[in-house]
Amino acid sequence: MHSNSGISRRSALGQGASVLGLLGLQEFGLLPGGMHQARAQDPTAEKTARIGSLITLQAPKAHRPIGRAHLLLDPQLPPGPLQLRETTGGSERVVNAQIEPAVEKGQSHQLWWIVDGGLPTDVRRTYRLETAPQPAPDRVEVSRNRAFVGVEIGGRPMLRYNAAHVAPASDVDPKYGRSAHIHPAQTPSGLVVTDEFPPDHLHQSGLFLAYTRTEFEGRSPNFWDLLGGTGRVRFQSLKSTSSGPVWGEFTTVHQHVDTSGPSETIPLTEQWRLQAWSLGGPGTGYWVCDITTTRQAASETALKILQYHYGGMALRGARGWNAKVCQIRTSEGQDRLTGNHSRPHWAALQGPVQGKTAGLALLTHPDNFRFPEPVRIHPAMPYLVYTPAQLGDFAFEPGQPQTSHYRFVFFDGEIAPRQLDALWEDFAHPWTATID
Repeated sequence: MHSNSGISRRSALGQGASVLGLLGLQEFGLLPGGMHQARAQDPTAEKTARIGSLITLQAPKAHRPIGRAHLLLDPQLPPGPLQLRETTGGSERVVNAQIEPAVEKGQSHQLWWIVDGGLPTDVRRTYRLETAPQPAPDRVEVSRNRAFVGVEIGGRPMLRYNAAHVAPASDVDPKYGRSAHIHPAQTPSGLVVTDEFPPDHLHQSGLFLAYTRTEFEGRSPNFWDLLGGTGRVRFQSLKSTSSGPVWGEFTTVHQHVDTSGPSETIPLTEQWRLQAWSLGGPGTGYWVCDITTTRQAASETALKILQYHYGGMALRGARGWNAKVCQIRTSEGQDRLTGNHSRPHWAALQGPVQGKTAGLALLTHPDNFRFPEPVRIHPAMPYLVYTPAQLGDFAFEPGQPQTSHYRFVFFDGEIAPRQLDALWEDFAHPWTATID
């Protein structure tokens, strides 16, 4: 890498994701937490914070300009909202924090906050845990209606997840209609950086996940190529939504539908947990959201994913972007040609939108299957997809769910590679506070 009408649910502790949503994650085999591996790998996990606890945060690696931090809370804390008071350098200020409830009884809840101004390696930031007079106001608002789930940060629209079936224009084959995808995705200034039903490839819409070359019960459903009529991915249910001062989230379930036989069958179910973080904003020129996707066989028959050069978590960039005006770069400094089929930590697209420059990036995670997964970057069109199947066949076996984590960054102007490196480090290794 480079060196450089909404629904808001509160937990019983006063802040955080809905318990219903977290139970849904447990059902799909997910750990809770804005960073999935934090509880399992935290060497200080036996220490938990109580009211009055003194907390220290010191960067173990190079300086990051911004990031998230977390700690574990004492399971015996009484119900009620909490806050952190930063005491670094003798001055005090209240820092917005958000509780993430534990999934199982007896486990520790987690407290998350944004470390504004970053954490230089020679600086120790100190905090004190306190009860709060009232819950912090929601900054990340998640709302829903019958057609979609919307996310706003500080009153500015960030993205829309399409739950209802979206039909293409009347002169387009209706097979291209779809649900279970994100469009539009917007930058902090409001520029739309995704596309829906692009004329050159009508099956690529916004942010989506689909597989291409598969085997199931002797058939070959293709969930990517909608016009072929052998498969598709569709919305099944919305399990929960929540808003909060640090992040907002929703949890949704998809069906990967095999339509190649005499009747529809469901080989695979998938759960998305999307967390939109109060990280970045108009001042920094970017938004950040994370998607945790958990897929599992929906029957007693495995779904086999065959070796192929594309299929997986994908994005389609803005209308009008092409090889002449759209720049693509990766964490390894490669472009759309040299980066194709490489294995970067992130890949980013940028180009003109309404006379201004904007873009979006897709980041992978160390916990993912076959990390770093190969990426397919199209030589002419503004799309890319992380594709573990490039490395060979694999299967979704009954009773063996597979979880992957991806981060999306929507940005105004040109974003520096070192900024995307820092956002990847935050995604992979959030800061863990020490409890004194």
